Amino acid sequence: MNIGIVGLGLIGGSMAKSTKNRTSHNVFGIDTDDETMMLSRLCGAIDTALGSENIGSCDLLFLAVRPGAAIRWTEEHAGEISKNTIVVDLCGVKRNVCREITRIAEEYGFTFIGGHPMAGKERGGFVSSTDSLFAGASMILTPDSDVDINALEELKNFFLDLGFAGITFSTPDEHDRIIAYTSQLAHIA
Repeated sequence: MNIGIVGLGLIGGSMAKSTKNRTSHNVFGIDTDDETMMLSRLCGAIDTALGSENIGSCDLLFLAVRPGAAIRWTEEHAGEISKNTIVVDLCGVKRNVCREITRIAEEYGFTFIGGHPMAGKERGGFVSSTDSLFAGASMILTPDSDVDINALEELKNFFLDLGFAGITFSTPDEHDRIIAYTSQLAHIA
């Protein structure tokens, strides 16, 4: 499979490293930081840069950027995304991201499923990313009720291959309510 990753910080970089070290998939990645792009190529986390020439060939496309940037990137590149692609955001909040990207996905005909890997570190950025960040972690998915079961099965298999311990399903509202108390509040404190 071809895996596209937008944003190569802690989560996106770890997704790239895990994919390259635990599967035989091709990884295309993009980041706004030139040094991150250079490091990700040199260490083998990505095969090549993600761009207009290969977005359409991605089987899975992960948005590992802040919520507003995930929505903007999807709006700007929606016409390049194949109808066979499954797009998953990896943002820590779901309600607004899922509402906006679902609207775009419906307009352009690709599949979108909200996601949130329950993993992290005290430091961010590509240099802190590892191929083991997701080992034993839980992956939360927030699919619409009409999502294709085959897409969920494909994602489940992919995430388990990366070392996730399991998949949890939620609605965007339930996700945000629970995460506000269990994760976001802890960050504020």
